[in-house]
Amino acid sequence: MTNTALGTWRRPPLAYVVAELVISPYYSMAAKVPGLQDRLRSAFPRTIEAKELVIDGAKPSAQPLWQLMSVDQKHGVQLGTRSISLHATSYVQSSDFLGRWAEVLDAIQAADLGAFVERAGLRYVDLIVPAEGRSPADYLAPSLQGITPEGGRSTGSMWAAAFQFAGSLVNLRAAAPTPQGLLLPPDFSALPLNKPAVMLDAEKHLRDEATIGFVDTDCLKEIGKVFDAGELLGAYTEMQKLTSKTFKAALSDIARGEWM
Repeated sequence: MTNTALGTWRRPPLAYVVAELVISPYYSMAAKVPGLQDRLRSAFPRTIEAKELVIDGAKPSAQPLWQLMSVDQKHGVQLGTRSISLHATSYVQSSDFLGRWAEVLDAIQAADLGAFVERAGLRYVDLIVPAEGRSPADYLAPSLQGITPEGGRSTGSMWAAAFQFAGSLVNLRAAAPTPQGLLLPPDFSALPLNKPAVMLDAEKHLRDEATIGFVDTDCLKEIGKVFDAGELLGAYTEMQKLTSKTFKAALSDIARGEWM
């Protein structure tokens, strides 16, 4: 096991990963989709068309989205007029995920989009499914566990912080327990991918009216340049290290003992 390979932990809590490029509005994306689809077809042979509501000024507009899915539906690429992203619910290790993202970036480079990249993002959502006799808060570092007034029982707890690194910002949110019935962070937009075992376990806990938690680690880096695949991949390699470092800082000894 390497320090940054979350997916190779003994009991990995990782449920969902997204790498996203926010681009300057690219209204001719539809003309580029066939070429991108051809370049990515071997890894993502299935295509789903969708819409996203964009509020730009006084009049909202529906902009097209294209979702390219892997055969096992555990990885998906989303192409839109404002962002390009890779989603995954299967994660062997960081090098595997970044390798898949590199293939997507290379396809974009070959398609000659010439898109202007505003910002890069890398987001990990880990789910806390507590062992019998434990609470979700037990899995967070003591300073994140909050308070429990005498006679009270927590039905929802959220902790959030932002950490500035050289050139990057990491936002960390931890919910332990999550508000009743909440599986993923409330602002999280997931693709229709197959769910990993930890997500299925978390759903069963919720159905049984038991508590769960999540740790949402989101690294952002301002780019402000025309798309360059090699430069972007280097940025994501560094962002992954920062995300991993921040996530591990949020864990308790109990979490490390059970998961690692």
